[in-house]
Amino acid sequence: MKAMKFFTLLVGSSLLLSASAFAGNSNKKTLHLYESVTLEGQQLPPGDYRFQWSGTGPDVKVDILKGKETVASVSARIVAEPVSNKVDGYSATAGKDGSHSLTTVFFSGDKYDLQLGSASTANTDQTTDPKGSN
Repeated sequence: MKAMKFFTLLVGSSLLLSASAFAGNSNKKTLHLYESVTLEGQQLPPGDYRFQWSGTGPDVKVDILKGKETVASVSARIVAEPVSNKVDGYSATAGKDGSHSLTTVFFSGDKYDLQLGSASTANTDQTTDPKGSN
């Protein structure tokens, strides 16, 4: 009887491990936005958001969720950094009308940034305002 329980546990855990291996490289990170920002026309009010993307890059699709609801989906580029980020944070480009467009997000402990949307394919000459959380 004990052998049967052990065997069932062994088979079950190996199935779970193999399923996670086939799931691919999925990344999920949470970030707090301290101000209202826009991202490809979508307004994101201050609050906690989950950023999730699949793949190893450099080009990925990022889904941004507030709770269980997807509020935006954008293309992004993974940009390698020489050292690990010390905090979670983001950069927003200031527009002439006073609005802020979300351009980059970064997460503590990771050696990469995610350049979001049109910022992933073009450089801008506007002011960038980095935000970080402690």
